[in-house]
Amino acid sequence: MKYLLIFIINLLNVLPVFAIRPEKQYLNTPEKLGVDFEEIRVKTKDDIALNVWHLPAEAGGLPIVISQSDAGNMGYWLYLGMYLQAYGFDVWLYDYRGFGESGDFVMDTDQLFYSEFVEDLSTVVDYVYRRMSVAPVLMGISMGTIIVNEYMKNATIPITFLIYDGYVASPYKWVKKLAANGKSVRLPDGYKPAKYVNRHQDKLYIVGTADKYSVVEDIPNRRSRKTTVKMFDSDHISSFSQYPHEYVIEIIKFVMS
Repeated sequence: MKYLLIFIINLLNVLPVFAIRPEKQYLNTPEKLGVDFEEIRVKTKDDIALNVWHLPAEAGGLPIVISQSDAGNMGYWLYLGMYLQAYGFDVWLYDYRGFGESGDFVMDTDQLFYSEFVEDLSTVVDYVYRRMSVAPVLMGISMGTIIVNEYMKNATIPITFLIYDGYVASPYKWVKKLAANGKSVRLPDGYKPAKYVNRHQDKLYIVGTADKYSVVEDIPNRRSRKTTVKMFDSDHISSFSQYPHEYVIEIIKFVMS
């Protein structure tokens, strides 16, 4: 219970943001919380060192890579990783460049996301796939859902399961929504929206009923047999902090179905 309260307090400090606000210092680490883990440094093709926390499962645990939101660092999502680990997942948390102890990267904090973060995810997924010999589940949280979708445009690894919490269906639409609420953000130079991708993957969308940005109506092909939508009585990406047990159970049911 103490760790859950710490997680909730930390999460409230970064939600919602909807533009980039990285933190370099970790308030929580696996070592501080006594979690079984290993810390790994992986290099991107453009020579950026990424910091990764691997929370190992017992033999046979399905690997899951978590792409975080636009604020804080992976320490803010450590409790989610711990919960998934406790339920048998092999968990991989990582920091985008410029976040946490990953390599430095100069950013405009009024940009919705950076295309370079896609290379970061690709680097981590490649590492996990080589090491575990199993394609990981990809989970994106808010901005992380953009990163997952951008990665999937050119993915060569046979990803089967995608999980989205706080789905960003259209970055262009989000820029307009934010502008209507007095928040001016921009997209990366040269950004082009993807056509509908991920037709062959099973997808779980976690939606908060009070979320005014990530709404059910924006979920693509939501009546497909490959699409699962789970609603929680929560706001943007706050479902886990309010319903941690139910949240993880939905993920288990999804990957086991």
